[in-house]
Amino acid sequence: MKVKVLKIRIDDRFQITDEAIVNDYLSRFEIVNMNAKLMADEINYWSVLIYYNNKKNTVISSKTTVNSESELSEEEKIIYNKLKDWRADKAREAQLPAYIIFHNTHLMSIARHKPCTLEDLENVNGIGKSKVEKFGIEILEVLENA
Repeated sequence: MKVKVLKIRIDDRFQITDEAIVNDYLSRFEIVNMNAKLMADEINYWSVLIYYNNKKNTVISSKTTVNSESELSEEEKIIYNKLKDWRADKAREAQLPAYIIFHNTHLMSIARHKPCTLEDLENVNGIGKSKVEKFGIEILEVLENA
């Protein structure tokens, strides 16, 4: 496992660019876990600590990553949008950027695989034990109600 620290400056001059760098990084690697902390400085910023692995070329079906909404069926898009709404609520509660809770590709993979148990959820690419422990029950409830 590798570690990377990225910065998202909270300033209109930098925030969009910094977020794009983080999102690009998240799309290129298999994310194991992430942590973020708001740092006070001349320009306040989010310090994002990313634990990651290089993406594997061959993976079993439950570990495949969905990289685009266009890869989802209509039913999966509905589930994906419900998961995004849930994530937005969690991000507001925690005062964190939404992608710290889950990256879009993770939500798309959950929508595609529709896990029914916590064990199934942990087998979805990019969803580790800590995310399952923290959010697993809620995600399963979203899937059940979708």
